[in-house]
Amino acid sequence: METILRLAAVCVISAVLAVFIKKTSPEMGLMVTLSVCTVVMVALLVPIREIVQLLNQMMSWTGMSEDVFAPLLKTLGIALICRVGGDLCRDAGQSAMASLVEMGGAFGVVLVSMPLLRAVWEMLQSLI
Repeated sequence: METILRLAAVCVISAVLAVFIKKTSPEMGLMVTLSVCTVVMVALLVPIREIVQLLNQMMSWTGMSEDVFAPLLKTLGIALICRVGGDLCRDAGQSAMASLVEMGGAFGVVLVSMPLLRAVWEMLQSLI
């Protein structure tokens, strides 16, 4: 909880700084934003690792196959990456690129979930 509060404070302070810098140099304002996003993502690696460990533990408790579990984790990762990527593109004034990042994420989610969809399809076919 303490880590999240610190990261939120860093983000708010950096956002204010970026707004002031953007007035004189939009490129530098974007660089501040990208730098802070990179630092925050690196700082979140430890909590993310803990979450993944817990989910892996839950997978072993439930006996759920990794074939089912992996697409769920990958989908979560794709969603988070596309959200940040899209927002960064919008901050840079590139809304068309932001839409493409989000569309790419949607295709990525479909591709990641295809093995799961195939398994469900095969299971349904075996019931017929």
